[in-house]
Amino acid sequence: MRCHTALALLVLLPLARAAAGENAPERDSTAIGIMESDGLKFLRGAGYVLSSPLRWKGGDWLTFGGAGTGTIAASGLDIDGRLLMQRNRTPHNEDLATAAEQYGVGLNMILLSAGGYVAGLAFDSRWVRQTSLLAGSAILIAATVSTVSKVVIGRARPYTGNGHMKFKPFSFPVEDYASFPSGHTIVAFAFSGVLAARLDNAWVSAGLYALAASCGLSRMYTDEHWFSDVVFGSVISISVSRSLVRWFEGGEGTGGDTGLRLIPGAGGITLVYSF
Repeated sequence: MRCHTALALLVLLPLARAAAGENAPERDSTAIGIMESDGLKFLRGAGYVLSSPLRWKGGDWLTFGGAGTGTIAASGLDIDGRLLMQRNRTPHNEDLATAAEQYGVGLNMILLSAGGYVAGLAFDSRWVRQTSLLAGSAILIAATVSTVSKVVIGRARPYTGNGHMKFKPFSFPVEDYASFPSGHTIVAFAFSGVLAARLDNAWVSAGLYALAASCGLSRMYTDEHWFSDVVFGSVISISVSRSLVRWFEGGEGTGGDTGLRLIPGAGGITLVYSF
């Protein structure tokens, strides 16, 4: 319990400090109206991020290729990384790994984001409410990408003893072959990525990313993931979170009409892709 309390304080303190600088509380709508609007923002943001590859240009594909190359290079350290973790197993390190792992538990971080959203709504703090919405959105989007990847790739977890190059695609829900990428790492970096982008402070960002990295390392320590699982998970999450924040802070994509859009109407909601 003390671990969870410290974690909540660590994350909510910079939020509260940043929120104190707001110029004008949002009072121009009812709570229900605000939540409906935020719900549509979540759907539009998810559509924008998930459809991003359809809008990629040369530089974007180079970045994607670099991420892939980096992941392949990281796989060269998979075996050594696992041995290093096994050599350093101690009761103290077990406690540290258990604590660090909590930062990547999806339910924990979604509840934390939801708590921040409710607090922002209750105290008319637009910044806290929107940041919490973006954090929760980034977690759900990145987790969706993670789940699909796990099913399609089907990589063996380290503890199976099958090596880091053993794959059984579409073996879901067999947990032994759901190693790539690390879901905990994805959740941790998605949350940290949004806060880092919104707070825009080098020292706070370093702390947030260090916290996320410790979660990834804890998953290696418990023999659930390879080093390359953690590397790819962090890259995907940072990409999703920063893309989502840029979209939101840029006027929710007002610079262009490309991508997925959700248009509400009398008969429901229509999903439209424009290009």
